[in-house]
Amino acid sequence: MGTQPLRVGPLTRRRLVRWARRDAEAVRARGAEASVRGGPAFGDPDDDPHNSDRDYGGEPTPTVAALQARANAYAHREEQRFLARCRRDLAEQHEVSQALAADLDAYDERLDALTPADRAAARIAEGEGVAFEEVRRLRRRIAARNARSEQLGARIHARFTAARLRATRHFDRSDEKIAVYWGAYLRALPPRPVRVQAPALRRADSLAGRETSVDRWHPAGAVQPFAGGPATGGPTTNGPTLAAPPSPTTRPATDPGSFDA
Repeated sequence: MGTQPLRVGPLTRRRLVRWARRDAEAVRARGAEASVRGGPAFGDPDDDPHNSDRDYGGEPTPTVAALQARANAYAHREEQRFLARCRRDLAEQHEVSQALAADLDAYDERLDALTPADRAAARIAEGEGVAFEEVRRLRRRIAARNARSEQLGARIHARFTAARLRATRHFDRSDEKIAVYWGAYLRALPPRPVRVQAPALRRADSLAGRETSVDRWHPAGAVQPFAGGPATGGPTTNGPTLAAPPSPTTRPATDPGSFDA
């Protein structure tokens, strides 16, 4: 294996070399004009470091700027495609989250209305009367909505991951193109005593950014269901949400599925 990227084809490589020579020729022309006007010659960092850094990558060359714009546009299209495919799922997940939070509050109220002896799991499962029927109905509804929230979350995350991988792959391929272009660009320019690294594409503001999270696209004001358990109390819910979970002290120390309920 050589040092050059292997995924850049020969036709693309020749086109990048041609663009590099074109950009280098433009830089040399600017340097010649500066010399005629009595300014610092191109490539002399002691005379004008700012000008030298600009020509060698302080500011992107037209080709690098074009590759950056194309990668940003591709990532934006992937983001819009993700939103178009998941808009209905995101809206439904928001509704399920709100309904689940309301059911959890209602479940707490029904448990508080029962006597301590009636809160046992066996008593709730076999008890007769409107109060027990209401608790059992809420438990079934909470379980169903929690399962639906997890299903929607898994589908949203799968589509988001696929879109992000496609955007990241496009940025990676663009970085490989820049590596080929930059080598030809430096070879076509006067030598510089300090080695100049190839410019890297900016990804932070795009779908391919390392800090990008799917939470960014969740509907505003989404409520996170309480993620409880035997140790913290409350029905367990695991759907992906935005807001911070409420304090465990706001829920009874009982779990509908535990023997202490």
